Amino acid sequence: MSNTDAPPLQPQQLQQSEGQPKWYRVLQPQMDTAAHDPLDPAKRYHEGVFVEANPEKLRGTLFHVTGDIIGAHGMRYEERINYCPADSIHLHVNPQIGWVLSADFHSGKISTILRSLPTPPKQQGINFWEVDPVTKRHEIIWTKENGDPYGPDEQQRPVFKCNEWTNLYAVPALRDAGVLHDLA
Repeated sequence: MSNTDAPPLQPQQLQQSEGQPKWYRVLQPQMDTAAHDPLDPAKRYHEGVFVEANPEKLRGTLFHVTGDIIGAHGMRYEERINYCPADSIHLHVNPQIGWVLSADFHSGKISTILRSLPTPPKQQGINFWEVDPVTKRHEIIWTKENGDPYGPDEQQRPVFKCNEWTNLYAVPALRDAGVLHDLA
C-alpha cells in the first residue's frame, strides 16, 4: 500500500477526497457470553469481525460464528447487518484491528472469504453411557465430532469456538487475501 493509498489514522480524515479509495474501520468486538460453558473454565467473550460501514452511526456488519458446540451441527456462520456493537449491554471491549477498502466490503469479498471458513463443529454432548454417582445425572462431556466420548487414552482435540474462529481463521484469512490492512 503506498502512502497515497494509506488508510486514514484520525476519525476526521474518514472523509476521502474524490478519486481516493474509501476505507472502513475493522474492529474485533468482545461480548460477555449469555451462558457460561461448564467444561471450559476460562472466561471467554464472544468475538467476531466488525466492519464499520457507517462511521457516523457506528454501524456496520458483524461477521461471526454463533450457536453452541453441543448441537449436532456445532456453530454456524452469521452476518448481522446494520449492527452497532456499542448498543449491546454485553460489550466488553471493541478494539480496532485494521482497515478494509469499502469496495471489498460492498462487493461481498469479505463475506465470501469468511463464509468459506470452517465453523466450530460439535465438541460436547451428554454422557448417555454413565450416570454421575453424585448428581445422579448424565453430565455434559467433551466428545468427538460424531458425539462419541473420548476413550481413556485418546487425546481430545483443541477447543474450537468463536474465539478460535475469529483469531485463527477469520482475521488471518482476511489478511492473507490482502483485504484486511494493518493499522498504520
